[in-house]
Amino acid sequence: MTSAPIAQQRLLIDLQERDSRLARLAHERHTLPVLTRIEATVERLRNNKRSAALAAATLADAKREATRTEDDVNQVARRATVLRERLHSGAAGARDLTAIQGEIDQLGRRQSALEDAQLAAIEALEAAQSEIERVEAEEMAIRVAGRELTAERDAAFTRIDAELAAVRAERDELAGSIDAPLLAEYDAVRAATGGLGAVALRGNRLEGGTIEISPHEMARINAAPETAVIHAEENDVIIVRMDL
Repeated sequence: MTSAPIAQQRLLIDLQERDSRLARLAHERHTLPVLTRIEATVERLRNNKRSAALAAATLADAKREATRTEDDVNQVARRATVLRERLHSGAAGARDLTAIQGEIDQLGRRQSALEDAQLAAIEALEAAQSEIERVEAEEMAIRVAGRELTAERDAAFTRIDAELAAVRAERDELAGSIDAPLLAEYDAVRAATGGLGAVALRGNRLEGGTIEISPHEMARINAAPETAVIHAEENDVIIVRMDL
């Protein structure tokens, strides 16, 4: 059993308070709600980029279809114009005139169908362009939200980092006033327990909880010299007696 003045041991409680604050601040820094919102915003931006790529491909297809249907309509219209000119020129015989008129009528029906297809292609083109504009507007809104969230995160980081620095400075100053062997023992316990190095004992209760020390354990603690550094169990937290 190691020993240290009770005043030195009680400094461990103050040190534990700083270490607990540092742990809480570090946890807060890594679990800020705004970080989850930023992740969600980044995912929204990824989805937006996928939508933008799909919209761009759809727009390209719509442009090609609009161009194709326009070319088809123009081609049929030019052919019909040529036939009408021939029909009215008087150069064709009666049999040819009948055939020409039949082809003109057929081209008229074909042109009507093609113009319907052209109208559908134009409507698809307009819809594709509208989708491009919608996706672009969505991207802008996402980026604005992202900048706002980043500013919120940075402000929180600045606040937490300033508090961390202040508490670390207090911790370092306090640690410097604790005897090296006792500090090393405390740090070893903290490393073993994952953060808890010392607890205060007031009466027969451990501070910060409702755990009551058993009579047998209290007898062991009370029997120990004032300078004894007591552990709850072997290699467990240091129990600092506050009522001595």
